[in-house]
Amino acid sequence: MIVDDGSPDDCADLIQQFIAKADFPIRVHRKENGGKHSAWNAGVELARGELFLSCDHDDTFVSTTMERFKFWWESIPDAERPSYSGVNALAINPQTGKIVGMPFPSSPMVSNNLELEYIYKTRGEKWGVIRTDALREFPFPRDPELQKSYLSESCVWFQLARKYKVLCVNEPLRFFYRDSPISVTTLQDAGGVTNRLMSHLPARYYFKNWNLNANLDYLAHAPKDLVKTSLDVWISGLGYKHSIWKVLCDGRPVLPWLVRLLAMPAGLAAYAYVHAKSKRAALPAQ
Repeated sequence: MIVDDGSPDDCADLIQQFIAKADFPIRVHRKENGGKHSAWNAGVELARGELFLSCDHDDTFVSTTMERFKFWWESIPDAERPSYSGVNALAINPQTGKIVGMPFPSSPMVSNNLELEYIYKTRGEKWGVIRTDALREFPFPRDPELQKSYLSESCVWFQLARKYKVLCVNEPLRFFYRDSPISVTTLQDAGGVTNRLMSHLPARYYFKNWNLNANLDYLAHAPKDLVKTSLDVWISGLGYKHSIWKVLCDGRPVLPWLVRLLAMPAGLAAYAYVHAKSKRAALPAQ
């Protein structure tokens, strides 16, 4: 399944070349540009298989990827599979041959994506195959204000983690091209920290606000992440909503609200600094 998210280039011609060469069926869905998360939702809705595996335009698979994911998924006893969302694997840098980020603490290992992020702190690019019905249960938000913004995939991974376990294996099954000139990571890094903090504000605030409200029990195990998330709620929230009161009112239940209240002085200072720095960066060179 290929989702063409309103590509303005010769993508349609390239897809036809793929179809002509492939010895397997390729379906194409074309839609107006709405951002990666809306393309993802469209692909999930149209998918026909039990398991869903995504591939960004700038990444490729190891030749045995499908076979290995099938092996690991079927290694889970039939009676236990409904409690799993899927299988997580590693990514490898094709230029260096090195694993991108940290491996899982053990392999195979049963965990969930919130536990991996905030308790085991297995940082760096991860990837996996996911049950299609679970993804339909937890889609990316369809809020029109988020259209054409980059919404973190953790928004889905963390929702799945509240309900499902995941099997983690230290096998590199994806080639991750960090130096691609058109990758989201490259474009974000090119602008520095200030650009990352002040770009895609509706989507950034949506995720940071939801994460602080819904996952404080896990964030509490990672104080540094809790501080960064609390400050980012204020930076992205003020940049998007331009209202201290609205950012405060988005905190719920009581404990997440108190956390953002305590973080407010530092958050206001951080926003003022980042906002001023971004304005200076936007000025034409003298």
